This record gives sequence, structure tokens and C-alpha cells, in this order.
Amino acid sequence: MRSMRRSLLAVTILALALLAGGSVRAQDADEAYRRGQALLEAGRTAEAAREFERVLELAERALGANDPRLAVDLNNMGEVYRRLGRYTEAAALLQRAIRLDEAAGGRSPALATSLNNLGLVYRAQGRLEEAAALHRRALGLLEGTLGPDHPDTARALANLAQVELQRGDAAAARGHLERAVAIAKASLGAEHATTRAIEAALSRTRGPADIRPAAPPAPRSAAAAPPAAERATAARPSGASASIPPGAPSAGATRAATAPPAGSAPSAAAPRGFRLHLGSIGDPARVEAEWQRLSRRHPSLQGLSLLPAERVEVAGRGTFWRVVAGRLPTREAALEVCKKVSAAGDPCTVLVP
Repeated sequence: MRSMRRSLLAVTILALALLAGGSVRAQDADEAYRRGQALLEAGRTAEAAREFERVLELAERALGANDPRLAVDLNNMGEVYRRLGRYTEAAALLQRAIRLDEAAGGRSPALATSLNNLGLVYRAQGRLEEAAALHRRALGLLEGTLGPDHPDTARALANLAQVELQRGDAAAARGHLERAVAIAKASLGAEHATTRAIEAALSRTRGPADIRPAAPPAPRSAAAAPPAAERATAARPSGASASIPPGAPSAGATRAATAPPAGSAPSAAAPRGFRLHLGSIGDPARVEAEWQRLSRRHPSLQGLSLLPAERVEVAGRGTFWRVVAGRLPTREAALEVCKKVSAAGDPCTVLVP
């Protein structure tokens, strides 16, 4: 894997904070993030790094050095440094993110993202035993929090399989990938980009006589993330973030992943429950990245699942995809969550079942 699971990094939206030397504005961090994201998509990684360094600086000034919310920006900066081959600096940032995630409770998909990303750095450095240990720990966290049948669990299995391959254990890698394929097919569908990518990785672990042609990659728009995304999440993630194997289109901050609720399987009858509309974006590859950002930012969203993105046509503006999460058992419960999200400055609308 060469890159983040999401090629688009998520950013912490800073609350307004007055400091002795002046004020830190959320707008400043947002603008720096957008510039960095655009540069990253254009392949100008060194220039992007300066913008993400600015985002992290603003976050530290506004939140303090020990706020767990900094873990998101530390992950982003670590990923950019990894892309630049600045592994020592990347590792230091990600180790710090892990300490913050652990201080916040230590049993969350957020911590799994930080563990996963440090594992990617260690893999790049050839520290395979340490990388394997980190990926196993991330996998255990995701299985315990999101469930054994969640798409992020499949991505974590795929990451661990890549380390096993580098260590020369093709049989172990094949076992992880076979399980990952089964999870991805059940939760995302056989035609999803993540499913196809994991199947392609599985085919590469078989002997020549067993190799089957991989399904052709799904078409991507010019704005879609590059192939071979590894990170999670989150962007920021994910959000998890776990990653997907090489050659797979990134899911955007990654994760146009639109997974059903953890542990669910496709059903002829649509599940009931109230959904939350958390905004709309123009690139389906960024849906999951946006979900990872929001779920990290809003504790009230944790425990919910990203639902399939809803395509909408807006007259005069084009096509957009709704970021939708759920499901909640009552309208009152959904309204309570939306109230908290809106109070923190992000849009939220309750959708009927």
C-alpha cells in the first residue's frame, strides 16, 4: 500500500479560542487545510506539508498540547511526512497521537487509526515485527468496537495481510484476505472498490495456477483519490481508519465508501430507523472521509454507522452525495444528536425512515 486509505485528509474544525497573543479562528485552519488538500491532490506533497503543519500549529494553539482532538491532525501530518519519506518525524507524530488516543480511553476506532498509520510507517522502515503488532492491535480494537463484520475490520485485515506477505508468510496473508473479502462482500457488495481491491490482493497471494483475473477497477472521476490507499481514517480518519490494499481506489478520508451498519448484511427489506443528514459533498470518494472527520469531532455521532450515500441533483450546481448516518430508534433520539452537532457548528438534519 502506498498511500492513505483516504487520499483526502480530514481536518479538525477548531472552535474559536482566544489566546494571549491574539485569536485562533476556525476559518484559518479550514483555509490552510483546503490549500493543503488541493496541493496533496495535485501531487505537490512538500508544499502540502507546510499547510498541514500550519493546521497542526493552529490546533495546538487553540486546544493545547494534550487535547485528544489533536490526534486527528497529528495523524494527518504523520501521513504527509510518510509520503515524503520523513519516517522518523512521522513516527514521532503518530506515537504522540496514540498517547492522546489512549489517554482519551484507549478503546476506540480512533486509536485503531493511529495504530494503523504508525504500522504503515514501520512497514516502510522495514520494522515488520513492530508493524505486525500494531496492525493486530488495530484489528482487535475494530473487531471489539465496530464488530467483526464491519468494512473497517476488513481493511484492517488487509493491512495485516500486507505485513505478513512482506514477512514471507503467504499462508497467513491469504487467510486474512479471504476473511476480508467475505466481510467486504457482505457489508459493501461485490462491486465496491474496496471489495475488488481486496480480491485483487488475494489473487496475488495464490500460485500461478490459482490466480483468477481481478475485476477491472471501477471508473473514477478526475477528482477521485489515487489508487493504493492505505490510511484510515480517518483520514482523518478512520475514522477509522484502517486501509485497503495496493492498487485499490481510495475511499476518500478515504473511506466513496458507504458501508452499512456494523455487522449487518444486505437485506431485501430496508432497515427502519431515523437517519441523520450531515452535509453533502461533490465527490463520492470523499464521503467516508467526511464521516470520519465528523465522527471524530462529535462524540454524539460515535456508535452510529455511515449509511449508503444518497445522490442528489441540485439545479444549477450539479450532482452531490449526502453524508448519511444512523440509524436511531426514535425521532427524539435523532433530534437530540442533531442538536449537539448543530451547536458545534456543523449541519445536521433528521431524515425519516
